[in-house]
Amino acid sequence: MTRVPIREFFFILVCAAASCADTTLVDKQLDYRVYLPDNWVREVYSDSQHNFVDTTYFYPGLLSLRRYTIDTAMYKTAADWTQAYFLAYKLSVQYSVDPSGVVLYSNNDTTVKQGSLQAAEAYSIFFSTDTAVGSWSEYIRFTACGQYGYELYAIGDTADMAKNIGVYAALLQGIVLAAGDPILSPRMFRRNAIAIEKTLYPLICDALGRRIRTATLRAGAAGLYLRKNNAPALLVR
Repeated sequence: MTRVPIREFFFILVCAAASCADTTLVDKQLDYRVYLPDNWVREVYSDSQHNFVDTTYFYPGLLSLRRYTIDTAMYKTAADWTQAYFLAYKLSVQYSVDPSGVVLYSNNDTTVKQGSLQAAEAYSIFFSTDTAVGSWSEYIRFTACGQYGYELYAIGDTADMAKNIGVYAALLQGIVLAAGDPILSPRMFRRNAIAIEKTLYPLICDALGRRIRTATLRAGAAGLYLRKNNAPALLVR
């Protein structure tokens, strides 16, 4: 067996730890900055979509950023794109059949911001006729800057989303999109997570949109999303 020199061993150990440490990630491909807590990493899903996951699976939900090129012939302003995609999303959820969906919360007024950019957001729950799949929830935001529109979402099992919506939403809301806004600090991130959790928790409802208690759900309920190594992850849509 080949022995690794002690100095090289510690160098490898430090590099491995740094990859999962609390950090601010700057991405030039999709032009954004994001604060990632300890053990969170970025996964490049495609040239227009990046995912963010907790490598420990303590937070099993999937967070994602998708970028679209705005058709300027159809949308005169970035705000037009934001509102159009937001309304299209709401309609797609409300009129979906299998899975059936319910929009539990939505907001597109001027108070919703992604940094300094106008945004719109919604929280939905989905139900499948396949009992092995069960239900899952999604928190989503739309915003636009320059020639690009962005879709930011967190998706996961209904119980997980109800428990951790504050963390997921704070991470997404803290993403800076080429606008020069200050990056979210760890202290601000924690405050935002608590505030969001108080606002949205508990958003768990049945197929008719009636709110139900978290205690009635199985802690290990199924979700329609898989990542490599059989860990929870992406719902392709």
